[in-house]
Amino acid sequence: MRRAHLVGLVVSALALSACSGEDEAKSARSPLDPYPSTGVIREFDFTVEDVLWEVGPGAVYEAVAYDGQVPGPPIEVGAGDRVVVHLTNASSQPASLHTHVSAFAAESDGTGDGIAEPGESVTMTWDALYPGTFPYHDHADEVDGMAHGLFGAVIVHAPEEVPATEHVVVLADFVQSDYVQLPGTLDPGETTDVGTYRGGHQYMHTFNGKAYGDGIPPFLGQVGDLQRWRIVSVGLEFHTFHIHGHRWLDATGVLTDNVFLMPGGYTTFEFLEDNPGDWPVHCHVPDHMEGGMMAEYVVSP
Repeated sequence: MRRAHLVGLVVSALALSACSGEDEAKSARSPLDPYPSTGVIREFDFTVEDVLWEVGPGAVYEAVAYDGQVPGPPIEVGAGDRVVVHLTNASSQPASLHTHVSAFAAESDGTGDGIAEPGESVTMTWDALYPGTFPYHDHADEVDGMAHGLFGAVIVHAPEEVPATEHVVVLADFVQSDYVQLPGTLDPGETTDVGTYRGGHQYMHTFNGKAYGDGIPPFLGQVGDLQRWRIVSVGLEFHTFHIHGHRWLDATGVLTDNVFLMPGGYTTFEFLEDNPGDWPVHCHVPDHMEGGMMAEYVVSP
């Protein structure tokens, strides 16, 4: 159970524009410049446990999860905060919790002495000095732990960040042989009417631990609102994230509607919503779409 959860650390663009000194400091800041300490300590309690996770109707996965959910709960803090994560391992395998970009000592890396054996607890301390969206994940057995659900997102808000509708999307790949139930594939030669059978590649690729439009809740937006998308890829394969009917600038300033992410990759982008309708959102790798990475972005006028 999380002990603290920081939501929406934002200030208005109007207030920022009125502070010319802050504007000058912002324009002079390098991405490598750490934000100063806020003196705030954010503590989180996580328990690793074995769970049966429903990826979609009739699709039940033998997962290992932080706090019983896939992805694990977001770790959401402000730039300059200190983050303390207490991890208790109630699962049947070693587990840890490792993150990217934040500053920490070797003992808080989620490796070596930072690995909790079944029944043990460990504590990690990070300084979230850089804003952005980053993964956290198991590093006891990175391949097996991540493939079974031990991953999540770290969200670090900059003090100058403006309000927006936030969408956090974690892209992940599951091991099809570790499903305890799949529609149409319960036993050789046996079919089921629970869920929809989608072929041999089904339920292998997920958004936020779910697959297809009947498992992934639609993303919601409204015309006139700023939409901020925080995308983390922790899968076994590369993915893209494509939104129909929209466009934005990527990290290099190039106009795009489709971002490319390798395993362990992450990005944050935003756009002002101006196009109402029901829009497909998917990975543009055909097998990954077929395997579950297909959802909907519903924009209200």
